[in-house]
Amino acid sequence: MRLTAEATCLSWIPPTAVEGVFELPFGRGIAHYDKPPPDKSPDVDALLEADAIRFANQVRAWIDVQNGRICGQGMTGGGRLGSTTVRLRKRGHTFAGVALPDLVAEPEVFADRVRFRQTCGGHTGAPVPRAISRPPFVGIAAPLAWSTIVLTLRTDGTSESEIADASAFPRHYLYDSAGQLTHKTALIRYKDWLHRSEQQRSPWAGVQKPVPTIQVKQQAERSLADAILVSARYEEYQLPAGAMLGSHPIRDDQVAVLLDGLMVILIDDEPAVEIGPGNIFDPSTRIAESKQHAKIRAQTAARFALLSRSDVDSDALHEVASEQASHIRAFLEEWQKAEDRKD
Repeated sequence: MRLTAEATCLSWIPPTAVEGVFELPFGRGIAHYDKPPPDKSPDVDALLEADAIRFANQVRAWIDVQNGRICGQGMTGGGRLGSTTVRLRKRGHTFAGVALPDLVAEPEVFADRVRFRQTCGGHTGAPVPRAISRPPFVGIAAPLAWSTIVLTLRTDGTSESEIADASAFPRHYLYDSAGQLTHKTALIRYKDWLHRSEQQRSPWAGVQKPVPTIQVKQQAERSLADAILVSARYEEYQLPAGAMLGSHPIRDDQVAVLLDGLMVILIDDEPAVEIGPGNIFDPSTRIAESKQHAKIRAQTAARFALLSRSDVDSDALHEVASEQASHIRAFLEEWQKAEDRKD
């Protein structure tokens, strides 16, 4: 019997992903941000054609199973770079990405599963002048952007995928075999990416390092966060690593959306679960159990969008509050069961 699975990683530039002087080309319409890719079944061909994503990394794997034993395996897929259109004096200029060879590891075969690993990426889009640490000390080619997917396919037909490594820019979204968005990278660091040469950190230089990712779960919250992100009707504030969310109070008539960074929910002062971009914080709908047991701390430097509740769809906020309440109550129930077992 042949079993199959696939995973797709899409990379895109969210609004406000670039800060400071680096944001000027985007603010003036020379370069452009992207809209969030869809939650489900993305049309990769159409997104690349529309210059709506920067590149895609796709893995399709199979294993042959006979009498419960793996007797064959293989994979196809690869990386696909898009093009970037910049506008100068009302004229568009399109720059094609320059792909590097896909890095495909030998499958790791175990008794009940096979792990497939693939790295794809390259120099995406328009050239970006930047300082580098070696002669001639000025780089012209766009820095490298990439993602590494690990897809595990089991003999019972189940599968799971992860982003094992990725560049610090842009943001990377991971989709499973059903085409469902499951994970996203939590950090996006344009300045670091721009000034770090490919020889210092890239899989093609033999250097890899896991990046923080978060699991995507709550659809209503994700949809509302995307709508707020695209609207850009908000002010921003930053929270340093290690700071508590309460150190920058959110008024009852305000809503905050995490734009970038990794936060951790503390249950009775113990780290419990990590959360990332797209999470919404609304003090007016926080349930009693959350106020009593939960605090939120910045694992990394974080950026938030802050806006008035009156500027947010109230029905959508109530749906998000219902999702969050259900999630925190279920988590606290499991947490308490675990504590009781310790006793």
